Amino acid sequence: MKAIIKFGLYGLMGALFMGSLSACSEPTARVGKTVVSGEADIGGPFTLVNQDGAVQTQDAFAGKPQLIYFGFSYCPDICPTALQKLGAAQAIADKKGDKLNYIFISIDPERDTPESLKLYVTANGFPDNLVGLTGSQEQIETAKTAFKVYSQKVETPDSAGDYTVDHSDIIYFMDKNGKFLDLFTGRSSVLDISARVKTHLKSGK
Repeated sequence: MKAIIKFGLYGLMGALFMGSLSACSEPTARVGKTVVSGEADIGGPFTLVNQDGAVQTQDAFAGKPQLIYFGFSYCPDICPTALQKLGAAQAIADKKGDKLNYIFISIDPERDTPESLKLYVTANGFPDNLVGLTGSQEQIETAKTAFKVYSQKVETPDSAGDYTVDHSDIIYFMDKNGKFLDLFTGRSSVLDISARVKTHLKSGK
């Protein structure tokens, strides 16, 4: 099944909440393919801190297309799966890992410190040169708002003080100027992602 979504803001929110919303503790079955066309007001200024403790804004990634994923390092399956897809797509479309910027933005700054992200972004199967970004809760909320990201902290009843985070399962594809190009969901395959990246690198579209 192929769903073609032509959207502004409301169409994107439909994509987020219909088939892309994930509880990281409870994987959701996904089928079909999502194809996005049109323009959307996605992306914008942010100021965060990378895994080396350096302050970075959106300008740090200008000059190369970007694949951006919002998640958290304590996520047991949804986030690692998305990042492994990016790693596999990189191996097909960007073998040297130097044509795109690969970015992981934490939605859990309470636990995702620069120090913990430095280890996380080097996990086996993740893209080479993956950048991890975190910051204050306010800084994270600014980035989430810019990308229309949903996330909500959910307390875990079995463990006092522990929690997970429900969030939208979206990989954003931005051009070298930070302009929105496309998005991929949990339904998207490695071949979907790599084919779209190859098309953009070849044609600029």
